Amino acid sequence: MTATKWKIKNGVLQIHGKGLFSKDEVTVLINKELKGPGIQFRLNNQIIPALVHNVSNSNRNTVLSSGSQNICLVEHFLAACSLNGLDGLTVEVDKSELVFGDGSAMHWYEAFQEADSFLEIKGDFTKNRHALIETIFCKKENKQIVAIPHKGFKVSYFMDWDHPSLGKLFASWKLGDDIKKLLRARSFATKEENDYFGASNRLLTLQEKSFNKSLHEPLEPLYHKILDIVGDLSLSGVNPLSINMHVIGFKSGHELNVELAKKLNNLFSR
Repeated sequence: MTATKWKIKNGVLQIHGKGLFSKDEVTVLINKELKGPGIQFRLNNQIIPALVHNVSNSNRNTVLSSGSQNICLVEHFLAACSLNGLDGLTVEVDKSELVFGDGSAMHWYEAFQEADSFLEIKGDFTKNRHALIETIFCKKENKQIVAIPHKGFKVSYFMDWDHPSLGKLFASWKLGDDIKKLLRARSFATKEENDYFGASNRLLTLQEKSFNKSLHEPLEPLYHKILDIVGDLSLSGVNPLSINMHVIGFKSGHELNVELAKKLNNLFSR
């Protein structure tokens, strides 16, 4: 599916693959070494915990920073961790970004499956659940995201794009649905944007009237938006799949996702 490669050496999962911003190969080392829950990144010996107060930019992707170090494109990795119930991880990178692959999170999932013996994938979210007892609402201009009390975890998304291949679309995903529907959903951008990174042929690209590649399913772009929501909300310090809530995004993106994560952090932070 992608040129991403991985191997396990001395109890460390090593993942090598194409980045996006650096236009270069990126190496990621994942070690389950934290004694408590959580995920932390390490770049040039600087520790960057995956928590919302470390978000320095959420314009087109989610960037975490500490000191002089920044790590971009963390949302797909964090979503894959949340969907697989993974935490207690230290993630060391050699670039200021993670492996981007084809713009989905499937390369993380496939690598996790190979390393399940020590990463300890947990698919059962029935225990230690958190109850959302009040509605949380975030809005900016005509974009909105809301979390409402709900039995179980669910995310819905409404898209409104002025493009022949998109338009007004709606999709939902709930706990218990196939996680691969989200994990395989690829990021997409215009040809101008992907050309800038020299990645239009590699990535899902919006052309004048259609996508450059066949979609896995008609609603794949929406499922990617839901994947982003899951990843960004994990920065609250709590796996969002463990919260009884229905998150509804209306044309929202990383910026509003992060605002919602901040409010969830205030309610559920450890």
